[in-house]
Amino acid sequence: MATRQARRDANKEGKLYSVKTGFNTIFTHPGLAATTLQAVQLVSPILIASNVLANLHVLRCLGTTAGDVPKLDQTFFSNCMYAVTHATGHKAVQFDRAKNGELTKSLDIYLQQLPQGHQPLERPTLIKDILNAASLMARTNFKNHIVTNYFSRTLSWIRLQLGQQAFFANMDSRIASSWAKFVCRAAADNITNIWDLLPRYTSLAQPPQHIMDDLENLVATMQQLMGSLPVTKWSLQRRPESYLPWLQLVLKDFEEAQDTPDAPKLFSMLPQSNNNTKFITISSTSLQKLLLATGIANVPSLTAKAGAKEFTQHQESWWNQYTDCISFSKRAQQSRRRFKFQVQTDGISVSVLMFQPFPSTQTDTATAATAAPPPPAGRKRKRQQRSSRAAVGAWVQGLPNRHLVQPARIVGLDPGRKALFTAVVHSQQAADSLQGERPAQHRYNSLSWSCSRWQEAAGIKYKLHKTELWISRKPELHAALLATPTAKVASSAQFLHHIRHRMQHTAAAQIHFGDRRHRQLRWRSFIKRQQAYSAICKEISGGRKDTVVAYGDAKFSSSCCKGNPSTPTVSLRRKVGHCCQRGVAKIADPTATVCDCVSTQHVLVYCGTGT
Repeated sequence: MATRQARRDANKEGKLYSVKTGFNTIFTHPGLAATTLQAVQLVSPILIASNVLANLHVLRCLGTTAGDVPKLDQTFFSNCMYAVTHATGHKAVQFDRAKNGELTKSLDIYLQQLPQGHQPLERPTLIKDILNAASLMARTNFKNHIVTNYFSRTLSWIRLQLGQQAFFANMDSRIASSWAKFVCRAAADNITNIWDLLPRYTSLAQPPQHIMDDLENLVATMQQLMGSLPVTKWSLQRRPESYLPWLQLVLKDFEEAQDTPDAPKLFSMLPQSNNNTKFITISSTSLQKLLLATGIANVPSLTAKAGAKEFTQHQESWWNQYTDCISFSKRAQQSRRRFKFQVQTDGISVSVLMFQPFPSTQTDTATAATAAPPPPAGRKRKRQQRSSRAAVGAWVQGLPNRHLVQPARIVGLDPGRKALFTAVVHSQQAADSLQGERPAQHRYNSLSWSCSRWQEAAGIKYKLHKTELWISRKPELHAALLATPTAKVASSAQFLHHIRHRMQHTAAAQIHFGDRRHRQLRWRSFIKRQQAYSAICKEISGGRKDTVVAYGDAKFSSSCCKGNPSTPTVSLRRKVGHCCQRGVAKIADPTATVCDCVSTQHVLVYCGTGT
């Protein structure tokens, strides 16, 4: 594992990319491929069991009198993996019960819920480094889980408290959401007079005196419950476990409000793990162990002191000899990518980690010859931007300036909920006819992808059909999975019901969802999704890379409908941006229209008012 400073230096030099391909394309050696598949089958049950133990331990610690939350770092998740397994092989390390007293108590409770005759999971030495990478990924997932859930769950809790008063009950949802943000900001800033923040929210007016007193009490309650915790994205990423007591309090109130009409959605304290086969990370150190387990004679031994160092020094030759990663990365040299000696696989597909240096960091003459010139520095770049804006003119109302140099194709696009997107292709004849006597003589061409068409093209319907068909052939397992109690609970006593039921059927579920056909279905769905994105980008751009896309900055509120949109709005924006842009410009002018987006070519433009 690279150090934190090494990762920071790598981020300054370039960007990391992940390129997906088939398993047989990379693992060309039969023995190494078989050993890798064995490692995949060994690691997946360990990750599922350790995730359940970690959730139980966190809920048990939150339920104690002290309520002390352990530090959920990489070592904690590694200990959970060690606790649910039995180590075998050379230099096997067992779980130390003496050094991990609290986790041992949670482990004993966990073992009592397992069915009779349960065999402990095996942890051979060859997957040691793979589990280390998995524990680091578990820590990252937990951090992202807290950052993603904290503000949204806190705002939902405030809305729940405000909904108990008649003043907010019948209020417009957008205004009520602004009041929730106001209360959250006041509690986070920890200011003396919360009403000093009211002018920042232009849609809010000063409420009656009794409402002001109630809001002040609510802010004081939040500050008392949260204590001295700083509420910033940096602090959430730095100490995510410190915010678990507050989230547990929020979850308890959500559970009590489930009988109400507008009950908030429950959430889990830690990320949950399903029964699908997991991806394992193979680095150079993991590759050495896999090659030794395969029985290849000329691999440096792990017993020798310099064995791992010698293997790392010649890692490129080892990867090139027993895999096809080096030649696969050479085929992508037109984008100046380099293989970073790390892959992720589930036995069907492989994600190859690539590194693409920035144009200003040319490390060799071959790269320097083909690299693009570095971007202009600070003031020079600003002067170029100002001159570019002066050349294309200022903002105009309605139709664009006739003297502006227009691109060959302008498309105004808005994402949606019922439809993936709706787009309008700009036509100068149609724009001129709007001011004439016969406005219907020329019309704009429109493009649209319905949600049903997107699900069909992306393979979502096919995947759902196959999954339901296969599980319907096992009615007992299907009924057991449907009857599984929820894991989104706030106490360890309730979570034990989830463990007891799940562990009775976990072996059959892992065999069913971890077979080859489910992994092939996941890989096929990924391919179909990329093909669907390619068809969408081709239809929007018309096959021209100089297309200007005015992308609507759509924001969906609860007033429209509940939940997230069923279509990928963020992914669509990124895919269209890769197809049609060189830079990104954000337009905040409320009077901007599609016709105003002709100022810059090759630019994906965000319009605040959409198309």
